[in-house]
Amino acid sequence: MNKVLAYLKPYRGSMLYGLFIKIIGTLLDLGLPWVLAYIIDEVIPYKKISYILLWGLVMILLSIGARTFNIKANRNASKVAKDAVKTLRHDLYKKIQSLSGAQIDYFTIPSLESRLTSDTYNIHSMISMVQRLGVRSPILLIGGIAITSTLEPVLTLVLVGIFPFLVLVVFYISKKGIPIYVQVQSSADSLIRVVRENISGIRVIKALSKTPYEKERFKKVNREVANKELKAGMTMAVTDPMMSLLLNLGLTLVVVIGAYRVNSGSTEPGKIVAFLSYFTLMLNAVIGITRIFVIYSKASASAARIEEVLVLEEDLK
Repeated sequence: MNKVLAYLKPYRGSMLYGLFIKIIGTLLDLGLPWVLAYIIDEVIPYKKISYILLWGLVMILLSIGARTFNIKANRNASKVAKDAVKTLRHDLYKKIQSLSGAQIDYFTIPSLESRLTSDTYNIHSMISMVQRLGVRSPILLIGGIAITSTLEPVLTLVLVGIFPFLVLVVFYISKKGIPIYVQVQSSADSLIRVVRENISGIRVIKALSKTPYEKERFKKVNREVANKELKAGMTMAVTDPMMSLLLNLGLTLVVVIGAYRVNSGSTEPGKIVAFLSYFTLMLNAVIGITRIFVIYSKASASAARIEEVLVLEEDLK
């Protein structure tokens, strides 16, 4: 992955700019629930419409600002990913052109085509998503915990107690997923090879009445790809349901404990409403982090395949 990530070095300035505006947009998002709690607990009791309208305007401005900064950051992330992968794809193509016949036979043409197309696409998706969610999700998570700990320390402990289990789930599934995606890409290479051979030799196949044989051959390799993709999908599909289960369990505990604390006068309704809003933000942050691990698993397998070609020494034979 290091050789592939080196293609991001020329765009460090642009990435820092995107990081800066993404942080601003995320912090504005974090301010919305706090303002809502303030309106419910502090502003509404005064029963002055002007105060309510004023703080409502503050919420609108925060929302518009957050959306504006996040959109600009996402567009910047897309541009960086496009330019970096464009250069990577160019260098990979140039390297393939310099390979000897023996080296091309070793990799096979379909495999090289797959590395130049689907593998570089996986890298593009990873670079783009990491810039979008890799910054926003940790800030929402850490910032949410920091703010909720000042609003409701007791309820925050409930959330913090769940996070270690979330980390274990993500780590275990990602560790299992990377080798499976390597197998998926290898099977895709075989599929491309069969299709390429069939298309280029279609006249010979028909002349020798080999159409049924080739259909069965394609059916076999297609089934293998489908089975590998199913295995990868089933492995990674465990992530979201497990996350939802743990987080919904935490949400249930928050609602029950929060209702008890409001009823006993230990806290205010606005703080519970804000806490639930922060819980939703943190839930989205955790889901975003899991998506990053999933796409990283694919990109890591693809990066290894790309680097295998890029680091190959020239064979003059």
